[in-house]
Amino acid sequence: MSRADDMERLRALALGLLVKGEGINRRSGSFLGQLVGEPCPLSVKQYDWLEKIAQRAGMTDEFERVGDVAQ
Repeated sequence: MSRADDMERLRALALGLLVKGEGINRRSGSFLGQLVGEPCPLSVKQYDWLEKIAQRAGMTDEFERVGDVAQ
């Protein structure tokens, strides 16, 4: 998998989480919106946060498909 593919999967996950809307507060919504608009490599802390958001929304399978996009 290429880095571009990982970034596109990251964007799709963030959009899916926003659409589903479960467990999303204002701060997480802002974070996910930034990922949809301009996906970029995440810090380890951001990657862990994204995993927690995906778990709360029941989207752990989708999260696991993203790959390691942490710097």
